[in-house]
Amino acid sequence: MQPRRTILWTPLIGLLFLIGCSPDPAQLKDEAQQALSVGDFSQAREISARALGQVPESDKRLIWSLERIRLEALARDNQAAEAFETLERLAAEYPAQADASLYLAIASYLEEAGGAGGAIDILVAGDKRFPEKSEQFEAEIQELHEAGSMDPAEIERLRSLGYL
Repeated sequence: MQPRRTILWTPLIGLLFLIGCSPDPAQLKDEAQQALSVGDFSQAREISARALGQVPESDKRLIWSLERIRLEALARDNQAAEAFETLERLAAEYPAQADASLYLAIASYLEEAGGAGGAIDILVAGDKRFPEKSEQFEAEIQELHEAGSMDPAEIERLRSLGYL
């Protein structure tokens, strides 16, 4: 009977040890930022998502930091659709932090990653959300067009929206 109890308790004790030794969300934020800094975007996304699952809802500052890291990693990894959805959600949840400069930065990261179409989506959404910054968004769209990285469908889309 004794060996059977040991067999049952050993995995439980091991699990409790692992839970007790796992990094806290603030440590995970630092790890995610480090992964982002060295260009390991998928690792940055994974770590920040894991940390977001551990942060108390009341710690808005840490949540924002983790969300920002995850968003930047998405954009730098050319995950345009998810970056767009995340940015729009964050703009609703954190309107003071998700400002025009964030939209411009995320569009820039997408463009650098080869995602001209995703950058256009972000710039157009930013232009609608921040009409007082319309000149900046229009200038970025024009630069994107002049860079020659857009396909004909993207150019036509911008024409139909009145940007070209």
